Amino acid sequence: MRSAEDAAPADRPAANRARDRLPSVAAVYAAGIALLLALYTVVFAVTLDAGWPSALSTAIANVVPLAGLAAGFYLILHSAVLPRSVIAQGASHIVLAPVFALSWYALVLVSLMLLRAIESGEMAFGTFSGIALVWQLFQGVVLYALVATSAYALRGGRQSSAVQIVASGPMKRYLTRQGDELVPIAVGDIVTITGAQDYAEVTTISQRRHLVRLSLGEFEQRLPADEFVRIHRSIIVNLRHLDRAEPAGSGRMTLHLSNGQSVEASRTGARSLRERVI
Repeated sequence: MRSAEDAAPADRPAANRARDRLPSVAAVYAAGIALLLALYTVVFAVTLDAGWPSALSTAIANVVPLAGLAAGFYLILHSAVLPRSVIAQGASHIVLAPVFALSWYALVLVSLMLLRAIESGEMAFGTFSGIALVWQLFQGVVLYALVATSAYALRGGRQSSAVQIVASGPMKRYLTRQGDELVPIAVGDIVTITGAQDYAEVTTISQRRHLVRLSLGEFEQRLPADEFVRIHRSIIVNLRHLDRAEPAGSGRMTLHLSNGQSVEASRTGARSLRERVI
């Protein structure tokens, strides 16, 4: 068994080789801020009928607060949102998007006040109203979506590779990234694996959940076939942790697991379970 980093270039998975070619978080961040600064400068020069110096200063007043806010929210997303379940992530975005938009709005007001003080020597606090307010808040939500999309893209690339061990046979143990730490997971401790697009969400006997950057089908191929069974298109269960299974009608079954979970097997999944009866 060897780590993915020690594998020869020809032997390393294509996903790992592609991940090595991804830009760093800092590079993506710097490029995004520079692009936004250029776009806002052009927009203000056209819409406000202002000279380029004035348009640039107004753009800076908008983008500088955004730069700090985007960095802070990226860290929140990376450490506290993306490792959670898909449902929890969705709920978090519903809360964080308006918080981001309102925070940016408040910071822009302060930034514009300071800009006016520098230009005219008078400290005057103003606010947006009507369509200008709606547009500003809408921009905030859109920009939050861009920050979240970048976080997912980077997590899906270099930073989110949860599986760090390459094994030739059925996988018995792997490492998952939790923050800056690598935590070993014994395959025997897995209770359920749920498909989440290109990821798999793993629940262990201790109720800890984490994402693995393998599709459900890829994960299934790495598991001991005598212990794990796919009971649904999007669910795999570990038979070690099956307490009992009962009919659920129409050929389906409800499985009760040792960690308190109850999951439903499809007709095909229930048939796979019955084939294991001896």
